[in-house]
Amino acid sequence: MKKLLCLMLAVMTLVGLLAGCASETQPQDSSTETDQTQNEGQNETQNENQGTDDTAQPESSDEETRQADPNKQKIILGITSTFEDFTYFLPEMMGEWGYEVEIKMFDDPVVCNTALIEGSIDANCIQHLPYLEAYNASNGTDLYACEPYLISSIDAIVSKKYASLDEVPNGASIAVADDASNLSVNLEDLESIGWITLKEIPEGSYYTLFDIEENPKELEFVEVSMFARYAAVDGDVDLAMVFYSNNSTQKYECNLLKLFDEGAAAYPQIIAVRGDDKDAQWVSDLMDAMTSDTFVEAVNAKNEPVPIWKILF
Repeated sequence: MKKLLCLMLAVMTLVGLLAGCASETQPQDSSTETDQTQNEGQNETQNENQGTDDTAQPESSDEETRQADPNKQKIILGITSTFEDFTYFLPEMMGEWGYEVEIKMFDDPVVCNTALIEGSIDANCIQHLPYLEAYNASNGTDLYACEPYLISSIDAIVSKKYASLDEVPNGASIAVADDASNLSVNLEDLESIGWITLKEIPEGSYYTLFDIEENPKELEFVEVSMFARYAAVDGDVDLAMVFYSNNSTQKYECNLLKLFDEGAAAYPQIIAVRGDDKDAQWVSDLMDAMTSDTFVEAVNAKNEPVPIWKILF
């Protein structure tokens, strides 16, 4: 009996020892640590992704977000050959904004202004501000000169027969403009070099050939369309008063006798639209294009060898 009791006590002692060892070596529950590790990893990944998103998405520019006027996506612009080199980029540039731009060529500024009034074109680039003002006054129209004004050209005397003013004899024939504003400028230029003397006229009026008081050089005046004066020197005319152009001077093999650049800023070249359209979005977008760096580059490219186009904005 005593042996049996001793045996049972030994067994119980052994079981207790084994249970104690098991409790000391049992691994701790790692679920909490695992969750923390996963959460920290996820947070780091999110932070990295957020950082990547912040740097990977560029800010959108005005040009990328510009949208065409919802009321008008097609623009027909009338020009004369003088302005072809300054408007060629419009279809591509404004096409990126959602516009369709058509450039329509005209030989005569009066016909081009008439087309604008009648609505077959939407805007034109053919004239300076005094010409437009004179046209409106003569025709009772309200064509509007968009701002900012673009560039100013410089009047000049050219000739194929003579190389300097001193060579020009008395009685020489000279082509002058046949429209009021440009003829007035031509006569003022000729007075400035002492070739004619003009009468006093009311302020705001334009000089005409009838206002020539003295003509000591006995010049013979031939009135010619504004855009045909260069061609006139290929005929019987000895001299021509022109808007100076490097291209035209080379084309007609003319000599430059005199540049009149003192009052050039008073005759800014402009974009004209109908008065009812002046506040439209498409007009604002057109003017943004016509005052862009691309336009400036186009102007500067035509200022060789003689810098005659002055940018006004």
